[in-house]
Order: sequence, then C-alpha cells, then structure tokens
Amino acid sequence: MEIKVPIVSTEGNKKGVLVHWYKKDGEFVKEGEEIAELMLEKLTLTVKSPATGKLKIIVKENEEILEGKTIGIVEI
Repeated sequence: MEIKVPIVSTEGNKKGVLVHWYKKDGEFVKEGEEIAELMLEKLTLTVKSPATGKLKIIVKENEEILEGKTIGIVEI
C-alpha cells in the first residue's frame, strides 16, 4: 500500500521536504503508527502508516516532495 504526501492545498502542488523517517527501511510498521515527518511550506505534518506490514522507503530524508507524491510503501 502506497504512503503518499497528504494534499493540503486546493491546487495540490505545494512543495516541501521529507524531514524525518521514524522507522528504517525494512522495519515492521502498524496501521495508524506515525512513520514520517514532512514540511510543506510552513506546515509540519506527521504521516501515519496506512496499513500493517514492512516499510519500504522510496524518498529519503531531506529530499524535496510534492503533495500527492508516493514517499514509501507498506508491503502487506
């Protein structure tokens, strides 16, 4: 299941940065668990796991992101 950057603007094109992963690539995560911190313009957001399974990180810390972009996958 894909982990996507939440869309917080009506245009859906805000840029930001993936600040921190709370889990490492390959670690087990539970549905609803906080797994990443994002900064979109002046907003700091926490992303929760959409499912229980193994985390596969696609976007690394300090990389630029766009709203709606996939940053990781939870392998069920």
